[in-house]
Amino acid sequence: MADEPPPVPPTPVSPDPTTSITSSLQTTTISPSSESSPTPSPPAPPTALDLASMSETMLGEEMPPQMIRRILYLQSLHDVQKKSTVEAYKKERAELETKYAQEFNQIYDKRLKVLTGQLDKSIDEEYVASGGALEEDEDKHDLIGCPQFWVTALSQNGTVSETLTESDVDCLEYLSDIRSTDLPGGVGFTLTFKFAENPYFTNAELSKRYDIPNLYLDDEPMLEKITGSVINWKEGQCLTHKVTIKKQRSKSGKSKGQIRSVEKKIKVDSFFNFFNSVEVPSEDASMDEEEMDLLEAVIDQDYDVACAFRTQLVPDAIEWFTGEANGDEGDSEYDDEDEDTDSDEELSEDEDEESDEDGAAPKQSKKRKEKQKTQPMPEFNFGQAAPPTGGGGGVGGPGPNASPFPPPAEGEGGENPECKQN
Repeated sequence: MADEPPPVPPTPVSPDPTTSITSSLQTTTISPSSESSPTPSPPAPPTALDLASMSETMLGEEMPPQMIRRILYLQSLHDVQKKSTVEAYKKERAELETKYAQEFNQIYDKRLKVLTGQLDKSIDEEYVASGGALEEDEDKHDLIGCPQFWVTALSQNGTVSETLTESDVDCLEYLSDIRSTDLPGGVGFTLTFKFAENPYFTNAELSKRYDIPNLYLDDEPMLEKITGSVINWKEGQCLTHKVTIKKQRSKSGKSKGQIRSVEKKIKVDSFFNFFNSVEVPSEDASMDEEEMDLLEAVIDQDYDVACAFRTQLVPDAIEWFTGEANGDEGDSEYDDEDEDTDSDEELSEDEDEESDEDGAAPKQSKKRKEKQKTQPMPEFNFGQAAPPTGGGGGVGGPGPNASPFPPPAEGEGGENPECKQN
């Protein structure tokens, strides 16, 4: 009987690199920020086949096996970083923000007392105690607090001042305080505007809330929701809409020949449009490119104004009031305007010549139009009491908040019946 050949030993199988990598990562997993949550297992890294396919696309050649193992390890580390370390960072930063927000609010509370005149006497006494002498001024002895503080600060900030109209200025003199409060966990913030009793609306506060899950990260803000306030305008004082009345004569039917009045509400430019809620489109929203671009522009402008309040005006209000926050921008802008004015004048002369030849009226240059729209600084009425302590007096009439702008001509701008902000 022929001898049987010896059995062939099985071929040793090399260990799967993904298995060993995953096993080793179990010991390097970073605990999540929440103590009550169980430690998650690291996510399964991509397979070597996936990475090899990726390497052929990126590098033009197959990735070496040892490189694949290292990339797998880095991928898993990155997943752990995103799921644990970043969450821990957000949690601790939110706690730190809350801690110092309380200290900032103590300063803002005192600022409010100064602006509304609650510390007038103690400030004067402290000044005298330090060796100063008070001057008696009959024209200003009734001055309470710092009137027109916030409207002046807003007028100095380029981003916000672009939204102001002359009609807004008198109303904003009743603005007594602005606060920015981060939502718990750092998932957004709320802006709160407090107003003294005024002849424009009944709200004591107006607010705007921004839901942003990644507020404390350096990524592009992920706006989920923008929620504003409904403004309860008093009759005839709405600043965001005007109503035009058109008379129509019936041409048929039983009412033929009768005349009826039709009211049409038209939206107008106003700072108070800022308190509108803004619909943030979802990823699967069905909108054409033009509609999407228009909505994005609205959201971008709205968020820019919100950030100007949150990061500039609220923390540094006094520097915006004095103009210190603008630095040397005013001088450079003035020089630029001088140069632009010369070119505008030359352009206007050319346009005049063309219009004489064509018999048409000359057109205004773009720069000149922009200058005409520039919002003037409010004039100070230091002889008046501060808004929080005063009463009504009517818009633009005598009282604690007389408008620094002349009243509109009779019939100008249409009628403004009571309306609510949408």
